[in-house]
Amino acid sequence: AGVPPVWAEPKDRVISVPTEDEAMNAAMAKARASLDRFWAAKDSPKADEEGFALKVRIEDDGQSEHFWLTDVKRDGGKLSGSINNDPQWVGNVKMGQRYEFKEADVSDWMFMRKGRIVGNETLRVLLGHMPAAEAAQYKRMLENP
Repeated sequence: AGVPPVWAEPKDRVISVPTEDEAMNAAMAKARASLDRFWAAKDSPKADEEGFALKVRIEDDGQSEHFWLTDVKRDGGKLSGSINNDPQWVGNVKMGQRYEFKEADVSDWMFMRKGRIVGNETLRVLLGHMPAAEAAQYKRMLENP
């Protein structure tokens, strides 16, 4: 069983998904396996690429929540970013806070290319948990739906 993690998406929309959800776990594994693609693009962005962000799992008192972090930096082995969602379940972080994390805590990555979302594997799973109109809107934003 376990505590269902909370997944924050654009506009601070929060969707709870059980920890053992196979599709979500597969999406996170796919994102982690392709993290080098994120760093390569972030380290040498093309003129039409922006909005680099990592989704990171943060735990507090038995609860876990996944946050998008912006202004992501990699300094040697140190990773950090700014919390870009208001917490729903955990109390140890707040919006705008600079947060250090380990690569093992990364659950997803994304950036924008020509106004389309690149990456964001967890969003692809969450589409099935959204109202049809909202899911269609996000699907149109994905570079490779």
